Amino acid sequence: MANHALSKQEALSKAQGYCARAEHCAADVRRKLAEWQVSEDFFDFIENNLRSDGYIDDDRFCRAYVHDKVAYQSWGRMKIQAGLQSLGLPSSAIRSAMEEIDEEQYAANLRKLMEQRRSDSPDKRIRFLLQRGFRYDEIQRAK
Repeated sequence: MANHALSKQEALSKAQGYCARAEHCAADVRRKLAEWQVSEDFFDFIENNLRSDGYIDDDRFCRAYVHDKVAYQSWGRMKIQAGLQSLGLPSSAIRSAMEEIDEEQYAANLRKLMEQRRSDSPDKRIRFLLQRGFRYDEIQRAK
């Protein structure tokens, strides 16, 4: 069966399903719409509808992103913030979500990563932790 162009309503419905399954930001949705070959003329209409219906919420997305990156991937603040900024999210939403980092878990992640890399030279360990997004002062305090 040949692909047919999605109508505005079909694209909106498909985007709602996509957003209902997991937390997504507007950049994710726009990328998916392009993948589905939806006309760019519909992007703003779809994004506005998803926002007004609560499918997309920048604050909620930022909180979920920060939580998941700390809890499941042991990322540091710098890498998390860069990831959110690359998605074009508002600075206020990013700042607010970053303030909600669980400091105990964050510090435990850093200690665990340091322990896993204990056989590395100090310079190599520091470079690894910097690449994971931890700040130099955080690394020094955790030694």
